[in-house]
Amino acid sequence: MTQFRDEYILQSPMSVPEGVAFDSKTGRFFATGLLSGAVTAVDAATGEERPFYMPTGQPQQLSGVKVDEVRRRLWVCASEIQRMWGGLLVFDVDTGAQLGSFELSRAGICNDVALDAAGVAYVTDSFQPVIYRVDLQAGSVGEFVRDPQMAAPQGAMGLNGIVVTPDDRFVIGGFSTPSKLFIVPRAGGEVREISLSGDPFAVPGDFQFAGADGIVFVGDALYVINNGGVQQVTFTAEDYAAGVVKNRAVREPGLSTATVAGGELYVIKSEVVRMMHLRQAPDLPFKIYRVPLAVFE
Repeated sequence: MTQFRDEYILQSPMSVPEGVAFDSKTGRFFATGLLSGAVTAVDAATGEERPFYMPTGQPQQLSGVKVDEVRRRLWVCASEIQRMWGGLLVFDVDTGAQLGSFELSRAGICNDVALDAAGVAYVTDSFQPVIYRVDLQAGSVGEFVRDPQMAAPQGAMGLNGIVVTPDDRFVIGGFSTPSKLFIVPRAGGEVREISLSGDPFAVPGDFQFAGADGIVFVGDALYVINNGGVQQVTFTAEDYAAGVVKNRAVREPGLSTATVAGGELYVIKSEVVRMMHLRQAPDLPFKIYRVPLAVFE
C-alpha cells in the first residue's frame, strides 16, 4: 500500500502546474504545466518527480488532466490561448506513448476533462458555452452540449472544472465568473444551474473564494477548489439539482484544482490567479498537498 505524504514539492519555478491527477495502480501524481507545456509524474511514496511528457516544439498550455485507471490512459487538456485553440492529448499512462490528439475548438480552449465509466471524455471550454465529448475508442469528437446560460462574461472565465457524478448519470460543470455549478444528464437533456444553500458559493471580492476552478467528488460530496479555499457541496436532491455549501480556507492559497489519492483530497498549488491574472511573481514552491476532510465536520 502506498504511504502518502502530506505534501509534495514540485521542482520547476515557472511551470504553473495547473492540473493534477492520481493513478492508484502506480502510486503516481501527474501535474501539468500551464507555461512549460510539460507533464511530470510524482511518486507518492518517495516524492520523486520525473518528466512524463516534454514538448518538442512551441509548448502548449496544459491544464486539466485525468487518469483512466481501467484502460490505462492519461487525458490532458492542451490549449493555445493566444490564438484561441483547444484540444486533447491522450497517453498510455504506463509507457508515456501518445495514443491520440484531438482538436476541439479554434474559437476557445480546453480547460478541464472528466471521464465516464466507459472512458468517454467530457471537456469544458472557458470561452464558449460548450462541453465537448470525445470517445477515443470510436474516434468521435463533438459537442456534448452548447447552452447560452453557460456563456462567459466578456474577458472573463466561464466553464472551468468538470466531473461525472459517481452514479455516472450526470455531468457537472463548474463556472468561474460568477461562481456557479451547472448540471446536464449524461444521456442528454437540458442544462440546469444547481441550487445551492448554506455558505455563499459566489463570494464577490473575496481573494480566497475567487471563483470555482477544479471540482472533484470524494465519496458522495463534491469539492470545489478556489484560489484560497475549498467548498464542500453535499447534495440534497437525488438528481443533484440542489446542495448545501460549506466554505473553508486552506493553509496556502494559489490553488487551481484537486484529485483524490488514498481516499484523501489533494490540491495543487499552482499560483494561477497570482501569475496569470494579477501578473505577479509566484509564491514558491509549487506543490501538491493534502486538505484534511475533517475541516468540514
